[in-house]
Amino acid sequence: MLRQLNHTIIALVPKSEHSPSVADYRPISCCNVIYKVITKIIADRLSPALEQLIDSSQAAFVGGRNITDNIFSKSSGTSLALPSTLQNRTSSRAFLWNSKRAPVAWEDICHPKEEGGLGIRHIQSWNVALLARVLWNIHCKADTLWAKWVNEVYLRGASLWDWQPKKGDSLLLRRLAGIRDRIITDFGSTHAANRHMTEWTDNKGLVTSKAYEYFRPKLPRQPWKASIWKAFIPPKYSFILWLGLRERMATRDRLAFLHEDPSCSMCINSKESAKHLFFECSFSSYVWSYIRQWFGITRRMSTLLSAVKWLKKGKTGSSVQNKARHLALACMVYSLWRHRNEIIFEGKASNPDGLVISIKITVYRLILTLFPHGL
Repeated sequence: MLRQLNHTIIALVPKSEHSPSVADYRPISCCNVIYKVITKIIADRLSPALEQLIDSSQAAFVGGRNITDNIFSKSSGTSLALPSTLQNRTSSRAFLWNSKRAPVAWEDICHPKEEGGLGIRHIQSWNVALLARVLWNIHCKADTLWAKWVNEVYLRGASLWDWQPKKGDSLLLRRLAGIRDRIITDFGSTHAANRHMTEWTDNKGLVTSKAYEYFRPKLPRQPWKASIWKAFIPPKYSFILWLGLRERMATRDRLAFLHEDPSCSMCINSKESAKHLFFECSFSSYVWSYIRQWFGITRRMSTLLSAVKWLKKGKTGSSVQNKARHLALACMVYSLWRHRNEIIFEGKASNPDGLVISIKITVYRLILTLFPHGL
């Protein structure tokens, strides 16, 4: 290769907006386009032969091999299991709520949005699904060093479904046997377990997401998911609406153990609860009446759930009107909650007319963002 093609350009990338000295720059080496094209062609031509050229003990960076095979090979002589309680505390620690009191349990968050969660993976179930994939590779006698080793040393020609681990076997193998037994127990027989696991596969092997869907804990589907988690609704609005639908907002009726004043901060006439705050309070009723009049809504709603159900059923008008209604509900809930907090923590005066104007401006702005070239 000509040396002129192998030339690179040293460029300095600033680490921050203000970089007065050389130490504030990060040097990078930039190849020219011709050099990158040549190396790409060479790499593409070599890739089909890499599996024959590279020893099977090298599992990483080779197509069809997995770096975890090397980890499994080295971990057979170790046993370092973390208790499930410690795993839960580690995975959920300061992830969403920082050091604050968690309004929603971590187990409930680790459910799909269709079931009222936030779609975060349940780490224990995901780990079981990954191990189920390893189990399937052993069953299929996958062409990996570790699967070959397990079949040769432990199974010794026996079927995976009949093999029983010994007391001295590694923790990983005993864990795999436990998952196998669980699947057999759930489906009733070895044949049924094998058939159902086959349904989790594609042409590349067992699909981890399908196994996870089987192993994860499940809850009934919630009817309001499709109305709050929409791409055109700002996430902070959807999140507050989600907390309200789950009745997990830090209203004063839920903070009674702190011996706080239970009265509503906006009307000071009744005890504060989620239902009162968003529907029964004279302040929120005033805001609601203007929003209902704005969209021509004749039906009166008494809970957030009934309002969301109405949005789901009442799909009348254009797509712009439907989007505006969804935005108005989410924006109103968010704005009422924020206004309530400003009154309590910042000492601001209640201003229902100003809040109505703010909600309308926000909805108009978001609609114009969605349809910049006109409705």
